[in-house]
Amino acid sequence: MFAKKPLAGAIGALSAASALTAVVAAPQVAHAESADTIEEVVVTGSRIKKKDFVSNAPVATVDAEQFTLTNTVNTENLLNSLPQTVAGLDRTSNNPGNGTATVDLRGLGSNRTLVLINGKRVVPTSRNGTVDINTIPTALIEQVEVLTGGASAVYGSDALAGVVNFVLKDDFEGVAVDAGYEITEDGDAGLFSTNLTVGGNFADGRGNAVVSFNYTDRDDLFQGDRGFSTFAQFDDGDGGFINGGSSGIPGTSIFAGGFGSFSDTSGVTFDPDGSVRPFRVGDDNDFYNYAPVNYIQLPQKRYQISGLAHYDLNENVTVYGSAFFTSSDVPQQLAPTPIFQNTTFTLDGSPFLTADAQQVISDAIGDGVDTDGDGIDDTASALVRRRLLEVGPRRSVDGYDTWQVQGGVRGGNETWDYDLYVQRGQVNNSGGQQGNVNRDRFNQALLLDLSDPTGGTCQDSSANGATVNCSPINIFGEGNISEAGAAYLRTAVSSTAIFEQSVASVNISSSDGLYELPGGPIGVSFGYEYIENSFEFLPSQDLAAGTIAGFNGAPGVAGDFDVHSVNAELYLPLLSDRPGIELLDLELAVRYSDYSTSGDVTAFKVAGSWAITPDLRFRAGFNRAIRAPGIGELFSPQGEGFPGAQDPCSAAGTDAESRTAELSAICAATGVPADVIFTNVIDAPAGQVRQLSGGNPNLDPEEADTFTVGAVITPAAVQGLSVAVDYFDIDVQDYISVFGGGANNVLRNCYDTDADSVGGAGSAFCNVVNRRADGTIDFVEVTQQNVARQTLKGIDVVASYDFDFRGGLVGIDYVGTYTTESEFTAFEGDTPIACDGRFGQLVCGDPLAQYSHRATVNWSNDTITTQLTWRFVGEVDDDDPDTDYSVETIGDRSYVDLTAGYNFGGGWTATFGVDNVFDKNPPIIGDNQEQANTYPATYDVFGRTYFLRIGTRMQ
Repeated sequence: MFAKKPLAGAIGALSAASALTAVVAAPQVAHAESADTIEEVVVTGSRIKKKDFVSNAPVATVDAEQFTLTNTVNTENLLNSLPQTVAGLDRTSNNPGNGTATVDLRGLGSNRTLVLINGKRVVPTSRNGTVDINTIPTALIEQVEVLTGGASAVYGSDALAGVVNFVLKDDFEGVAVDAGYEITEDGDAGLFSTNLTVGGNFADGRGNAVVSFNYTDRDDLFQGDRGFSTFAQFDDGDGGFINGGSSGIPGTSIFAGGFGSFSDTSGVTFDPDGSVRPFRVGDDNDFYNYAPVNYIQLPQKRYQISGLAHYDLNENVTVYGSAFFTSSDVPQQLAPTPIFQNTTFTLDGSPFLTADAQQVISDAIGDGVDTDGDGIDDTASALVRRRLLEVGPRRSVDGYDTWQVQGGVRGGNETWDYDLYVQRGQVNNSGGQQGNVNRDRFNQALLLDLSDPTGGTCQDSSANGATVNCSPINIFGEGNISEAGAAYLRTAVSSTAIFEQSVASVNISSSDGLYELPGGPIGVSFGYEYIENSFEFLPSQDLAAGTIAGFNGAPGVAGDFDVHSVNAELYLPLLSDRPGIELLDLELAVRYSDYSTSGDVTAFKVAGSWAITPDLRFRAGFNRAIRAPGIGELFSPQGEGFPGAQDPCSAAGTDAESRTAELSAICAATGVPADVIFTNVIDAPAGQVRQLSGGNPNLDPEEADTFTVGAVITPAAVQGLSVAVDYFDIDVQDYISVFGGGANNVLRNCYDTDADSVGGAGSAFCNVVNRRADGTIDFVEVTQQNVARQTLKGIDVVASYDFDFRGGLVGIDYVGTYTTESEFTAFEGDTPIACDGRFGQLVCGDPLAQYSHRATVNWSNDTITTQLTWRFVGEVDDDDPDTDYSVETIGDRSYVDLTAGYNFGGGWTATFGVDNVFDKNPPIIGDNQEQANTYPATYDVFGRTYFLRIGTRMQ
């Protein structure tokens, strides 16, 4: 499960000052301790203690010193720099985001990465089982072990991609206080944190207790504070960018074919006096720049208290316990609500429109009823796009209160060890939103009682659920909505969510005394585990019903499941100390689990190694891993989201070559009027499509086969050097995904004109695309199914070399990953989408470079510690194969950080650092960006940043 501190001696080739290492070295190197003094340890990926142990699976380790040298306050910032991870949610995740921080191994999804503390589960935060790693107490971290590849046979579900195990200090003595502050060169994005840790032994050293307090205060930073993100960027079609934004503008825009005689763009907007004019596109355009008021760093206030204790009742029995509590408040902010809504509004006689505007609109989109015969229809209907500046910005605040308590007994004798514990955890999430508007009231407020010549009365003057009666809104021109009208539109939205987890586990193991093989004593472990998860999300009425515009609607959801598991492991040292066989061993593991929701599943592991000499060792492993569906995937009713996408029948979604008669015929057959096919009229607003998705109680568990093979080199001729090279091959089948892979894939397949296409009019894909009467997409309806497949292949290289130099110790550490294949297949028979070396909103998401690495050079003596860090992210390409004119390439990026620490004596230390020394700006992306015109969790958006941390420790 976790490596205790003495492991550093057992794998002596790894430097005590090492920045980032792997469990790769053999203890036979010259400066290792003797076997008689090496403590038996348990390393992540197994529950069997082993002496002279070298892992049969790749395990990368980040030690506590790295958290100090990088001023890591939130653990995801350091973990996201590892090449084995693809950036999850972090401090930049404003949209998408929910105030949590996650880790995503191999880009397989945060819900497929199991997070542990001291080898035991951390209570999840979300309905799908994702853990918010904001809850990890940084000051208590001894090291972090990252095991990639399936580990379900040992740990159960959620370990499909691997395990991140936070090993905490359990022997702390004294009082430690530290405080740190970082700020960018521009004087913003400040981050303050402080820790107080108190611990000590008691009962003549038979027990130890430690408690740690943390406070974190993170400032906000807006996209408008950086030049690269001040304006939302559009691709210009020639490899460049223009300032763009959203067609939901403060003056209101209407796009319809009937405006063709008035506007070359078939769209109009309104000036404040109620006059109408063409909607401008191109360099000088009318699009609304929503970027400046969006966060690029989310503010946060966090309070933590964490405690661990253990006490030896006698030499065979130790009782232990832990308690963790975190309170974290993280707001998000977006530009004021854009409402895109099919609606009917008063036209003839409206005091809000000029006579000329009334005539233009009547001719284009009038409803055909002219009561007074003046040639202007009484009302008009259209898809109206309005940025509701008068309502105010959209702002949400997520508060998370997380607690987890654990109590257990462990011990054993010369032959057997045991560990029995129970654990209970709960996450309480409270959310509040400002800036939403009620869609029904918006419609109501557009129909005027014309007996009031000022337009100050609605035809229906009822409150309609508001605290005030209906007040008409003048949407025709920026700034024309009165405060009374804005007050009528506003709706208060709130929610609460509770995730609860209970765990009971017992494990019995033996690593010595049962039976001797020619290679040494066998090891055996077997155990039982019970887990119960429950989740409930309670939204306010408007949020649940989806009758709001602003933030996404979210219906209520509740569900629970439990699982009983039994597991067994066997370690077989077959041969040792033979010519050509220093050690030949085999590991076997199996886990049988019975889920109350999806039934029984079996996971297993077969691994082994062959050490030819103390210098060279080969290892290989096969894992059958599983992931049971989460509560949200099983029980969520339909909710809405807005993934980046374009309509293949629109101008923005096609290029000249793809506008064929065959595609036009499919568009017409699926409800697009002939006169708007391939025009701007049906462009997806803001490049987003409304997607409705929900759970499926009939889901089966995902199943993955993971194969690894590699070599470990620790040459005695080069003291302090260790190198590991491992090939990995992961195949996830019955991958749980929304139907067709989501709105993007559904649209791509529906409008695929190839002869062997699975789409086309009348297909399952076109049947879930719902259009309005004007041809624009209303929503794409998808549900969760076991329909997809994900494959991933590549090579990991880990190297560590340390040596004496000028009175100090130099440690050079390198971790690199070369991804040779990452393919997502949305359903059986579909063409796989390659995501290795790709990024984008089609499927791939955050950039997955084919090659990336993290390397450090560290020099230290008793007084000074210095470190240079080089993080490299390789080149990636746009993932959309259907829009050649907008294909972009992001070149490789290198980031260099420098740190220096000084020990003043008397327990006082100071660490100063500069991140992004060369002040590299992030790459700028147009239509395929995630947020802030880039991917801010992957590429540095802050610029050169300085930090200082000062601490003292008293024994």
